[in-house]
Amino acid sequence: MDWIGFLTDQDIDFVTRGPNTKRGEISVQCPYCGDDDPSAHMGISLTTENWGCLRSAQHRGHAPHNLIAALLGCSTPQARLMAAAYSVADPTSLDDTLAMLTRTSGPPRALQGPMAPLTLPPEAKPIKATGSTARFWHYLEARHFDDVADLVSRYQLRCATTGTQKDRVIIPLFQGGQLVGWTGRAIQPTVNAPRYLSSSDAVKRVVFNEDDLWQGGKVLYVVEGPFDALKLDYYGEPIRVRATCLFGIMMTMDQVCTLRQLRRQFRKVVILLDRGAIEPAFDALDWLQGPNVSIGALPEVFKDPGMMKPLEVEEFIGRDI
Repeated sequence: MDWIGFLTDQDIDFVTRGPNTKRGEISVQCPYCGDDDPSAHMGISLTTENWGCLRSAQHRGHAPHNLIAALLGCSTPQARLMAAAYSVADPTSLDDTLAMLTRTSGPPRALQGPMAPLTLPPEAKPIKATGSTARFWHYLEARHFDDVADLVSRYQLRCATTGTQKDRVIIPLFQGGQLVGWTGRAIQPTVNAPRYLSSSDAVKRVVFNEDDLWQGGKVLYVVEGPFDALKLDYYGEPIRVRATCLFGIMMTMDQVCTLRQLRRQFRKVVILLDRGAIEPAFDALDWLQGPNVSIGALPEVFKDPGMMKPLEVEEFIGRDI
């Protein structure tokens, strides 16, 4: 269990040395003692799974998810998922243990293994106002984007007239400066295919526009789909209001970990799922719990943020600045 990474990402204060901290351990305020713990009496081993409070023998254990649940105030299933996300091989030496202490939070490095760098499929074409891709240009205009050329350039949008992404606007996804996947949005009603078609499951391991979001800002909107995020981010970016999406209504653990880090870069984080997605919105609030995280509400005339026109977007986000 990567306790250093977990505590850093969750903004939980810890110490690496002191009268209550043994060699090879870190210490936090005991979540079971609460305010009765005047200092960091909960020791967490970096070489085993043991943890325990010096003030009470009852506040001890060896299952990481139990301590995680106490620290975050989340459910046991959520804590198990969090523990799995931060599971690493136990350090085999003191040098390995000390190396863990140098970990810093921030933008993740380019992903390896199954998330290795990709290239867009050969059928992915630039979107132009004339020629065979003009209908994609007109589709974006119909979605109330008033400067399609700038939109396409800023988010590196593409389109396909053939192949598996035929008749779709292709939205590339980057992490650590590398392409890790893409999702295609159909520009006309589909019968036997989904409205969005992604390159792989890797899409659910990132959030939209992730690299740019590390710059921070005033407000970060967390929405469902990429076109919802495009609309809010494109018109909000000049006033430091940004948006990202989950590619659905449920967050994956990778997305939870990323967003819990990103929330520190913004004054406010607003969960703004489509109208009717009340339960998933509260689940997201539970996962991203923080003093600057809240649930937003769309005006009644809109089903999702992507329906808004530019002036409506500016009026809407003006309430949260």
